[in-house]
Amino acid sequence: MVTAAAFENMAVATAMPEAVRAVNGLGAYAWAFNGVVIATLLATVAGGDFSDRRGPKAPMIFGLLLFTVGLLVCATANVMPVFVLGRVLQGLGGGGAIVAVNVVVARGYSPELRPQVFSALAAAWVVPSLIGPVIAGAVTQFWSWRAVFVLVVPLVLAATWLVLPLVRQVDGPGARFHGEDALGASTFKRSGRTRWAAALALSAVLVQDGGRRLGTAGAIEAIVGLALVALALNRLLPPGTLRLARGLPSAVAARSILAGAFFGAQAFVPLMLVDQRGLALTIAGLSLTTSALGWFVGSWWQGRPDLSVDRDRLVVIGAICVLIGVLGMAATVLLPLPAVGAALAWTVGGFGMGITVPSVAVRVLAMSAVQEQGANSAALQLGDGTGVLAFTALAGAIYAVGGGGMGDQGGTFVVLFTVMASIGLVAVVAALRIPLEARSVARR
Repeated sequence: MVTAAAFENMAVATAMPEAVRAVNGLGAYAWAFNGVVIATLLATVAGGDFSDRRGPKAPMIFGLLLFTVGLLVCATANVMPVFVLGRVLQGLGGGGAIVAVNVVVARGYSPELRPQVFSALAAAWVVPSLIGPVIAGAVTQFWSWRAVFVLVVPLVLAATWLVLPLVRQVDGPGARFHGEDALGASTFKRSGRTRWAAALALSAVLVQDGGRRLGTAGAIEAIVGLALVALALNRLLPPGTLRLARGLPSAVAARSILAGAFFGAQAFVPLMLVDQRGLALTIAGLSLTTSALGWFVGSWWQGRPDLSVDRDRLVVIGAICVLIGVLGMAATVLLPLPAVGAALAWTVGGFGMGITVPSVAVRVLAMSAVQEQGANSAALQLGDGTGVLAFTALAGAIYAVGGGGMGDQGGTFVVLFTVMASIGLVAVVAALRIPLEARSVARR
């Protein structure tokens, strides 16, 4: 299932420019992505709440089917509004299904096996990341961009058929598996969460749009969006997340902030290598490939059954690796280092993300009450999405203020990577606050 989603992500992104041009939508190009973002954030909350109340089967199966319908709508669209509708359906389906995955992992695997499961999920991205863009590019060039969307459909349907009998085994309210005594007091205020999710989605679009615009109007739009994002997240994330309260709130915050710092920097890594090192775009893009491989190695390492490193310490190690990677990119601009140094630095950053992302998921599930596994899984997805959107928009604003490609951008890149490194440092602080006590050691 994750392999199908990964292939869709890589392949569709490759075919998107041609697809949007064919439906006369270049003027609204961003909405091919914003539509997915809005729908995903909304479906993530709804899918998590439904999984807690009724079980993960419906969000996963109906989510996959809705995702398939979205693919077919995009493949047959002739105008941009219909194409965006298809992307919205993909976001609604994918958002609900991915939260259900975490609930299935929590219910279907013992805590000792969860690190290996998340390692396998990370591995499912490797092959699609390597071959997805190549296949999609060839299909688009020699056949049709519509075929890219259609070719994903059999993968999704096969995944749906494979997971259906397995999900049935873990479906139902959490008390069915852990006894009625597991239904303790909830730390979430369930009422109004879908409305706050919608507000979060629209606020994230304001941040993204404002970050791309210069001048006072863009700055005001981004600031208003950030304020609304903070307000919505305060209602949707575990209490205390925004102030880095110890335990589960800091775990969610650490991953969200780190994802924002990593992807905010990564968006400008190829551009920096082209601008500052004179590399061809294809060669510069290899840094992203090495990062993906580093991510897989880090995820594999954290999931080893014989690993004796404490789970909380793994999160700290991963966050520090990402910080080193971002600082390495700044050093590549400042110092006369070979371009291969940038690839090595970003491999370290990817290695850190590979450690942190699954390790935080393991800790969050371990610290979650049974009836809140869906809500807390949704919180992780919400935090990741908003962190990436907000800090990528911030990086884009820094680049735009620095000239947006006019003249030598060396100083701009240094500031950009330094700011992302500062954000990564905050993530390290959050990671240090995951243990409930300052000196406690949390095992797997």
